[in-house]
Amino acid sequence: MRAHIIYYNYLNPDGEGMSIGGIQTYLTNLIPVLRRQGYDVTIWQRSAKDFHKVLDGCEVYGIPFRENWGKRVAKFLLDAALPHIDLPNDLLLYGCETCITRHVPCRTVAIQHGIFWDVPKKEGAYLRGYVRKCLNAWKIIKRVSKVDHLVCVDNNFINWHRAITPYPKVKHIFIPNFTAIPSEMPSKEHEGISIIFARRFFPHRGTRLFANVIERILKEYKNIHVTVAGTGPDADYIHGKLDSFQNVRFTTFSSEESLSIHKDMDIAVVPTIGSEGTSLSLLEAMASGCAVVCTNVGGMTNIVLSGYNGLMISPEEDELFDALATLIEDASLRARLQSNAYTCAKEAFSLKRWQDCWEKVIERSKKEEVRAKK
Repeated sequence: MRAHIIYYNYLNPDGEGMSIGGIQTYLTNLIPVLRRQGYDVTIWQRSAKDFHKVLDGCEVYGIPFRENWGKRVAKFLLDAALPHIDLPNDLLLYGCETCITRHVPCRTVAIQHGIFWDVPKKEGAYLRGYVRKCLNAWKIIKRVSKVDHLVCVDNNFINWHRAITPYPKVKHIFIPNFTAIPSEMPSKEHEGISIIFARRFFPHRGTRLFANVIERILKEYKNIHVTVAGTGPDADYIHGKLDSFQNVRFTTFSSEESLSIHKDMDIAVVPTIGSEGTSLSLLEAMASGCAVVCTNVGGMTNIVLSGYNGLMISPEEDELFDALATLIEDASLRARLQSNAYTCAKEAFSLKRWQDCWEKVIERSKKEEVRAKK
């Protein structure tokens, strides 16, 4: 048996090195689960040149593609994979729902990584934006109707899909994202209060919301230490706001270093404005024993109960300022949220739990295929 994964860019276009992103991390952790279930794994992706790589037992095929060839890249990749798929026995897995192009008569699973069309747009083009969203919604509904199972990282998409399509053909399966868990909660004994923002520097990730508010916090409170970790196109804005403060440190880190960089932090801020699933950044901060402040956006609403394992706010500057001020001034609340955040991550969002859920999906797809053959 073989599992064929369709995704645009698992490796870089030249086949040298892993492409950076949450979906790539997701698939990397899914491959061992598929192999334990008896599958050989192949990934089909677009590339700048033909290549065939073998990584930890997974084969990756790069298929050259040019945008002017008049065919969607997802359809192009599926056409390349189809001759190699044993339809009665193999599993076809789409790395995200936008990779789905048509129905294939074999077992099919797609991954839905969260609502991505909720990022606020500039005023003045409401009607055009509304029509575009309606068209995108129609495309999404058509796509997901062509697979057997849709694994969703949060319930927001599931609820939206049920509202739009009262009797959806696809079977929804909720499997939230995961994080590695330290064996015990990191100690937070140090002078002052440490705050971290560890995200890619994009406006929809809340870079400007964070920078504007933390500037106010640093002017209002003493003995606050801020770590800003990441890179991205909005770096100039953050530097412009915070470079003048001596107690602000800028750094970068790899995904493997996330727990390490969070372990000495008291407060983690995840001020997303839109396009967020069950945030890896949020889960990693909770696993590291941080008191988290997040916005009521996307799948984060499936993680945080405000006042219990973190503080949840609207993506507004005054609310973020008030939440941070509360945690700075109330040490007992901060400690309680830190402890509950760690316990919640350990019990509900561990890698082991995620793997177990995926194994059940794969076993279920096998059984349903057997029933269909009978």
